[in-house]
Amino acid sequence: MKDTASVSSPLEKNSIMPNVHDKYRILELLGEGGSGKTYRALDLQTDVEVAIKVLSLQGMADWKTLELFEREAKILAQLDHPAIPKYLDFFRTPIAGEEAFCLVQEIAPGQPLTAWIEQGYIFSEKELQQIAIQLLDILIYLQNFTPPIIHRDLKPQNILRTESGVIYLVDFGAVRDTYHLTITGGSTIVGTYGYMAPEQFRGQAVLATDLYGLGATLLYLRSGQDPADLPVKKMKIDFRSKVKTSADFANWLDGLLEPMPEDRYRSAALALDCLQGNAVAKAPRPKRPIAKIVQQGETMKIVVPPIWLATRSSKKTFFTAMSLSLMVAFCSWLMFAAVLPTWVIAICMAIWVPIAPWMVCILWQYFGAVMSQHEIVVNDQAAIYTVRLDGLVVNRRMLPLHAIRAVSCEQVGALSLGGGVQFATAGRQYYGSESSHHSGHFFRPYSFGKYLDFAERLWLTGEINEHLKQLDPAAEVSMLLDLYMP
Repeated sequence: MKDTASVSSPLEKNSIMPNVHDKYRILELLGEGGSGKTYRALDLQTDVEVAIKVLSLQGMADWKTLELFEREAKILAQLDHPAIPKYLDFFRTPIAGEEAFCLVQEIAPGQPLTAWIEQGYIFSEKELQQIAIQLLDILIYLQNFTPPIIHRDLKPQNILRTESGVIYLVDFGAVRDTYHLTITGGSTIVGTYGYMAPEQFRGQAVLATDLYGLGATLLYLRSGQDPADLPVKKMKIDFRSKVKTSADFANWLDGLLEPMPEDRYRSAALALDCLQGNAVAKAPRPKRPIAKIVQQGETMKIVVPPIWLATRSSKKTFFTAMSLSLMVAFCSWLMFAAVLPTWVIAICMAIWVPIAPWMVCILWQYFGAVMSQHEIVVNDQAAIYTVRLDGLVVNRRMLPLHAIRAVSCEQVGALSLGGGVQFATAGRQYYGSESSHHSGHFFRPYSFGKYLDFAERLWLTGEINEHLKQLDPAAEVSMLLDLYMP
């Protein structure tokens, strides 16, 4: 957890504020944190006020503090966003006889969100949404870096708001890029209790980590309470009894505050789309899903092991098929084993002839589906669908990414992917070969996840849709995200 203990500064030892680096005159203390103290200062060369964060070597608890401070300067030097105070300078200099590191930035206008609450200001839901939109815009900018930049300490104290409602994000002392975190195995616990995502307690951070801090900040602004003081149910903040919001906004907040990062919105871009109504929010993850999702970079793999009778859908299909099979068997016995009038045998034949072949197909399809393992791998090139029976590949299909027109959830079936050669021309969709076009609905849909319960299919639909959206942000949202209706 981020150290909030006071970090001593050589500036405090002087009643007369000294000049720093013969260039800046210290005016007043603005704030302090685990990585130093921030002062308002005057640039003697330009006569412009700036913010200087000072870290004294003598006052450091350990060298990790200096590492975080230097990383903050390195990251800020790369940033150019109107809502992030601009980096100006970074240097080491003696101050009052002590060695200190100084980070100079433009000074951001406005007050911390905590000051607004302490002054009794009550934020409306509309204002919360405007704050969320501005912060998500900043996070989208940070997440578009390669590797993405994660702030890791999103909280009201680090967010400034002007009288006109403009938002600024400050204090990048906890910032980390995902390369350092995942490749080098860094495990420093950084953040502020109440606003830290659960994975931060394990020294981990992903794109969805900052979204948790955003959700906790919005709860604080609406309730005036520290999120750590709100009730918790099953490891998740149970805010609905304490925070008054519309049902839609509460549902959106739920998507930010899920304790498991894979259950949250996976990116700021998707969270913003859902907030503004440009996307359908994800269905919740079932408590005990049968399918397993593994995601690495641009590749998502979903594995559905043999289902047998593990779901309501598979049980219903099994007992329906067995009942009809018994009816067919009974008709067969009447026709071939019993001595009956000709007209009775004719009736049995009328029942048996159409039903028997159909039942064979149903049972073959059913047992083939519940006994086999189904896999789908979606990457930036294609969706590869594989069926394995006792480890042996019995079916494999490859659907080029450009051929996928939608992922929808069917009440009676599964996930439907557009297959074959599939493209749009002059506003109309055509399916099939170029010499033989067919207009209408999807041509040759491929079934995946059959006999899973509908709630799990709906969840998988959202996960695949979201992944496709990340692979191709320019894709039409209506084609990739709006087809949830059964």
